[in-house]
Amino acid sequence: MKINYLSITFWFDIFTNHNDLITPLKDVFNDEFETYNIRSELSNNLLIPILTSINTQQMTNISVTQINLQYNVDKIEWNDFHTFKEKALNLYDALINSGVHVLHTAVYMNVEMEDNSPLEKITKNIINKKLCTDDLVDVSLKFGKKHEDLFYKIINVLNKKQIKIINKLDEYGRNTPIPLISWNDSKVEKEIIEIQYEINDKYSFDHTKDYHTTDFYLNKMLYLLENDIKDDINNLIDKGEF
Repeated sequence: MKINYLSITFWFDIFTNHNDLITPLKDVFNDEFETYNIRSELSNNLLIPILTSINTQQMTNISVTQINLQYNVDKIEWNDFHTFKEKALNLYDALINSGVHVLHTAVYMNVEMEDNSPLEKITKNIINKKLCTDDLVDVSLKFGKKHEDLFYKIINVLNKKQIKIINKLDEYGRNTPIPLISWNDSKVEKEIIEIQYEINDKYSFDHTKDYHTTDFYLNKMLYLLENDIKDDINNLIDKGEF
């Protein structure tokens, strides 16, 4: 199973002292980000990034608006997940120590697994065998559930194809636009099952007065994400149990 994408998002009360975050962020990430870019003026749109940085080599980036901080990682190995967890916990501490009131938090992971017949497996094992007919070409199942009256788990399972397109040049030497290329001129290199998984404590925020994320609940969400993906997701794909 391969991790395509991993992210954590902290949602907080309106915060505008972004300059005060630079030193704490440097302490968390060390040399991962060389420079932190800060927008000179605040926007009326609270979701416009004010502080950003990107590392193209490690394929990571961070973005801070007036109401959230998001840290994203592309294509990491499972062996590096413990490093992500450590950074997530340190990010939380950095926000709290900077006077940021973290309300709720979401952790998201996108993984894939190769399979010879993902469409059939998803349909028969998870949805309904009666749907698995010859004319079915794609399937996507999204569902959400609460966990221990604390968290929401949101899971999307879908089939995908990795296609190699054999592009043809026209009489002027230009590549043919993708929508004009027939599948007869392409090759399916592999088929995959993609799982999009999010766990968040918005349930507690929605149902508990004055709730805010704590390091205990953040630790628990990170543990559940790793456990669900590593140990339980195969039961969902193979048996329809989760």
